Amino acid sequence: MSAPTGDEADAAFALGAFLRTRAQEAGLSAREIAFAFQQRADQEQAQIAAGAGGSAAPVGGMSFSKSHLDRLFKGGTALPSVRFLGVFLEITSAAIGLPQHRHQALCREATELLTKARRLKSRPAASPQPQPDPPTTAAAIATLQAQLDLERAHRTGDRLRRELSDTQALMGTLLQIIDTLRDIITELDLDLFGAPRTAGRAVPHSLAERQRTEAVEYKAAAEAEFDRVDHRRRVLELLWDQAQGSLRRLAAHTDVGHLRPLPDPPPLPTRSVLSHGLHAESALADIATALGRVQEYNDAEEQKIAELRRALADDAPLAPDDELSILVAATRLSDPLARSAALRTVLASWADHPSTHDTLLRLVHDDQSAIRHRAAWGLAAAWAGNPKARDAVAALAGDPEHHVRQTAALGLAHGWAGDHAARDALARLTQHENPGVRETVVQALVQGWADDPVVRDCLITLVGDSEVPVRAVAAEFLTEGWPHDGVALAARRSLCDDPAESIRWIAKQGLTRQGYASATSPVTANPILQAAELPPSYKELGTLPVAAALRQGISFHEGITVLVGANASGKTILLEALALSMNSVLSARLVGQPRPASQDLAKHLRITWNSQRTPYSCYYLNDDAVQAFDSRASGLENWQACLRSLVDSDGASNRIVLIDEPFGFLPAVAEHRLFDALSELVDQGFQLIVTSVRTTWTALPAARVIKIDRSAHRAASFDPTKFPDGPMLLV
Repeated sequence: MSAPTGDEADAAFALGAFLRTRAQEAGLSAREIAFAFQQRADQEQAQIAAGAGGSAAPVGGMSFSKSHLDRLFKGGTALPSVRFLGVFLEITSAAIGLPQHRHQALCREATELLTKARRLKSRPAASPQPQPDPPTTAAAIATLQAQLDLERAHRTGDRLRRELSDTQALMGTLLQIIDTLRDIITELDLDLFGAPRTAGRAVPHSLAERQRTEAVEYKAAAEAEFDRVDHRRRVLELLWDQAQGSLRRLAAHTDVGHLRPLPDPPPLPTRSVLSHGLHAESALADIATALGRVQEYNDAEEQKIAELRRALADDAPLAPDDELSILVAATRLSDPLARSAALRTVLASWADHPSTHDTLLRLVHDDQSAIRHRAAWGLAAAWAGNPKARDAVAALAGDPEHHVRQTAALGLAHGWAGDHAARDALARLTQHENPGVRETVVQALVQGWADDPVVRDCLITLVGDSEVPVRAVAAEFLTEGWPHDGVALAARRSLCDDPAESIRWIAKQGLTRQGYASATSPVTANPILQAAELPPSYKELGTLPVAAALRQGISFHEGITVLVGANASGKTILLEALALSMNSVLSARLVGQPRPASQDLAKHLRITWNSQRTPYSCYYLNDDAVQAFDSRASGLENWQACLRSLVDSDGASNRIVLIDEPFGFLPAVAEHRLFDALSELVDQGFQLIVTSVRTTWTALPAARVIKIDRSAHRAASFDPTKFPDGPMLLV
């Protein structure tokens, strides 16, 4: 492959800059976009597994990792496909809520940029260029060494600046001393020749001779010291010029960033004046003391000059010529991207080296959350059982960033399971002011200290937490871990009267499943669609979580029932099957052709209707149907308008709405607005059945959240073999 020409590189960069701008407008990082691509790929795979046809250009076959997107934004990768651009812009346009006509205009602009870049790429090169060798570990180390040398040159320049400033200040002091001694000698000469003094009183002849001799000696010593300082100044100025040359040379390296110019050297001092009304005797004593200190200072500074010469020598390495030493030193660079790259390489090859241990203990205090994240992972993966590592990881369990505290908390459960100090550190964090911290540490405590009474007591305390998600995980873990514990049982019974429907549902279902009666008599529910279940003999859905949930039976709430589960867990298949089953009673129109798996499931579903509430109508909504509502409106606006139209349509009661993933690619800030619109439907007598991958529905008091994947409430287990990529660094 030939090297790109200037025009070709400019065209690729223009396309990358265009995509980067779209991502910034949408408020999405490269990692978030990569996650959205993965969601699309998972959805396509689930459709294929369910029997639906696949795309000719599947998302799963594209390159969309975070690092690939970063290179694409800089024009440093192979040109993407038109299909890739379409998916990318669908993600960013949905996140920002662009109307359809604006989205289509962006698609046309991106396609034009891609076409131009491809045309220039296909143009024959003026002369063939040799193919560059692929990057190697040696090249990476060389780059880091260049970064270290540049950092050293910056610091040496700063040190030279301070030394020059101090040296010139000392020159000014010595000039003052010399001037003062010259004035003293002049006055003493007047005393010796009997002439009237210009200032002060005359001194006896013998004292004047002695003082004049001392003053002449001190003046000669001061001038000698001044010459030493002036010579040092000239050497420092030469070193200053050499440091500027080193900076320019090192900054020419393509991977070390832009040159930061050195400040101008300080100006030479002017001759300062001291008070001329000095008494010779006291002035000479002070000058003698000052000259002694100046001599000692000059001796020390000349040693520093030798060190600065060595620091600027071309063959003087900053650290031993050893790969690990260079990488560890690189974790101290001011550039966060360089620190992160060095840390990643260290953890990949020397995770259990003693110097890595010390490096990780230092980096848990880094100002970049991505580096703290990797440091927590490295300590838990390679230094399990180490007390210092445990304390450092425990401190990060309360980090303000979610991904850092999750890795730290789960890392403690992995590396120090059963350790009382680690348990107690996490237990203290169950009282943290951040509800996200409380939820994460509860999950870690249950993973690492099952059946521990301290953990049980933490969970019992948290069933009274002010946040619904925290109460939910506490109730679920008490139900699973302490089903017959008397104290835990009393706490669970108290949740039967919780204001949140999801919490009441968790408590009552757990008690019923384990043969206990709830503390209060159940409130008679009155849903239109009461339940759905499958016969145990039905095996067509295999191991899909939705099949297991249906065999146990799913009971629907009269307000909002949310079926939460990961992608490809069968949620959409169930929702389509419900719509198809209702066609015998109502008109539930699907958008597009239903999946074969949904059609087969609909034939075997056992649906229980409310005999006292005759259903009037049913609506099936998904993102595709809603976005067609108004091509000029944003995604959120379309959802709100569509839901309002249901309220205003005919005013009839007993209506059912089936909603498949209403948030889609909407940003998280849109959740509460949709919650309000859905709550309005419930107030009008609608029954809603929703599928979603998000667990934030527990915050909606009127919603019953049913996790059809029983592991959905658990945090991902700590994986010591999977290096965390983390979020983008802030630079």
